[in-house]
Amino acid sequence: MTGAMTGKGSHFVNPFFETMPRDALDAFVERAVLGQLKAAARDVPFYKWYYARADFDPARLSTLAEFRAAVPSVTKRDFLAFQSEHPDAGFDPRARQVHLTSGTSGVGREVHTRTQHDLAAIGTGGGYEFIWAGMRPGDRVMLTMPYSQTMAGPYFQGSCEAAGVVPINAFAADTTERLEQLYRFRCAGLVATPSYVHRLTIAAREAGRTPAKDLPELRAIFVSGEAYGLEWAAETMAFWGAQIAEGWGATQTLGVAMASAGSGAVEIGPDGTPRRGRLYGIDHRCYIEVLEPGTDTPVSAGEYGEIVVTTLRTYGLPCIRFRMGDRVRLLEPSGAVQRPFSAYEAGSITRVDDMIKMRGMNIWPSAVDEIVIGGPVSDYSGRIYTDTGGREAIELRVELADSVERPDEFASGLSRKLKEKVGVKMDVVLIEKGSIGEVQFKAQRWRDERAVRR
Repeated sequence: MTGAMTGKGSHFVNPFFETMPRDALDAFVERAVLGQLKAAARDVPFYKWYYARADFDPARLSTLAEFRAAVPSVTKRDFLAFQSEHPDAGFDPRARQVHLTSGTSGVGREVHTRTQHDLAAIGTGGGYEFIWAGMRPGDRVMLTMPYSQTMAGPYFQGSCEAAGVVPINAFAADTTERLEQLYRFRCAGLVATPSYVHRLTIAAREAGRTPAKDLPELRAIFVSGEAYGLEWAAETMAFWGAQIAEGWGATQTLGVAMASAGSGAVEIGPDGTPRRGRLYGIDHRCYIEVLEPGTDTPVSAGEYGEIVVTTLRTYGLPCIRFRMGDRVRLLEPSGAVQRPFSAYEAGSITRVDDMIKMRGMNIWPSAVDEIVIGGPVSDYSGRIYTDTGGREAIELRVELADSVERPDEFASGLSRKLKEKVGVKMDVVLIEKGSIGEVQFKAQRWRDERAVRR
């Protein structure tokens, strides 16, 4: 893959698709979706089993509208049920690797079989993300995700290869070592979750580093896996002197299926106000629908819905109308970066099932993140429990940086701010720095310990 500059300061990876008229792209996607559906129904054991149970025959479908109306959607539980009943069915002779999902949903860990064709393209989506953010061949990019039986390790290696950048593999290093390596190798990019970027920011401040001045090579921080607040993003960009770039994807999509481009996932207006940018779907590689949770009703631009994917370039275990359980805001397919691709709001993707109901109120953990994560808070964990009087209560256990001079005053002020912004009283308890540990994947911060949940 090679990147070419557009006339608007962004970068093309594949000009054929990125400059294609929308109607031509729609026609391509329709052919690819129907072809993938029929091949999966014919060749993939899971879909033979699943469609037989649903009494569904894809042979009669000829349009994308028919596909959306007739094809039954698939969930993680469906994959797990099949793999439990037929533990050897996914291991066909074409398999060259198998990947486990991370298990962060709490439902179970799926097995995804990869063919040689899949592995040859494993980093393509990440290559788009890197090149769209301005990475150039030979740039060094630090990777912090662990290398294990999940897809993250080989995926990020493949992404670096696809973009022609040099991976700095820091997944075995601690935060101090990673900070040193960022400077030693003069990295142009950093890949991490927002939670870990914040931890690294605090470590850099405490070490007296000013990367905006003394690490000018760093141009992009690539985040994924969690929502993040605009205030946090603006402070992080100013401290590091780098844009926030974002990619969304998963094991099921064989990596990134949507990514920011141009000025990144967060744009700073003329008055200095940050606003959320756009993620562009890589539509010729993954067909994305945004549906009302639990239904097949598509949402309109500006509304939130569940991401449902159909992968167009995977063969071992393609995903056909797979319900990701992730919530996103659909946008009009336009913007400063003139591509025909679908568009989504950056920085706000959360789990559909993340919402917590307490005392008749809806609480989104991402809303708490926006208030708590930032400034001197390195990380926190939250629990909902039933107190001795039978009332529902929330406790936040918060780690603070060493720089806080009056921690008790900070804790009480944070509790007041949460009550004001979220509408629910939360008790803030300060804990020893390092108690939570370093988060490698999506941060799992909340536990529901209410008596009725036991």
